[in-house]
Amino acid sequence: MRFRLVVDGEVHEVEVDGAPPSFVVRVDGAAYRAKASRDKDEISVRIGPKRHRIAVRGRQVTVDGIPSEVQAEGFEPASSAAAGVEGSRPVTVLEVRPPMPGRIVKVVVAAGDHVKRGQTLAVLEAMKMQNEIAAPAEAVVKSVGVREGESIAGDRVIAVLEGR
Repeated sequence: MRFRLVVDGEVHEVEVDGAPPSFVVRVDGAAYRAKASRDKDEISVRIGPKRHRIAVRGRQVTVDGIPSEVQAEGFEPASSAAAGVEGSRPVTVLEVRPPMPGRIVKVVVAAGDHVKRGQTLAVLEAMKMQNEIAAPAEAVVKSVGVREGESIAGDRVIAVLEGR
């Protein structure tokens, strides 16, 4: 599902792939893997190592105790966005993460590239060894989240792939 979220007057483009408890959220192009669960009147959302408590009351949303005025506009169901030219085949979103923290020495792909299973996406240097980070399936590169020379944590998204 795609929509525009206005938070305290600031506009953000949001796209949600998947369904709770596990899903991927893209906010202004940046992808995040998230898990959510309901706890009484609140929703607990985990994004990476961080947990957030969210309470929704009308147009007021409180995140970790901080209230904000929120308005959602232009809902587009995921099924219509995913249908596109190829019909109603389901879209699979894959986040590629490194096996360990390290330094990116080479980025081999760019957004929009078609990759095959096993094709190298990036090269990670960790513990004095270079590791090729491979595509887990045939897909299209939706976004690349790292740059050459950048040191990254083990939970960092290297690339987001979209397969059918």
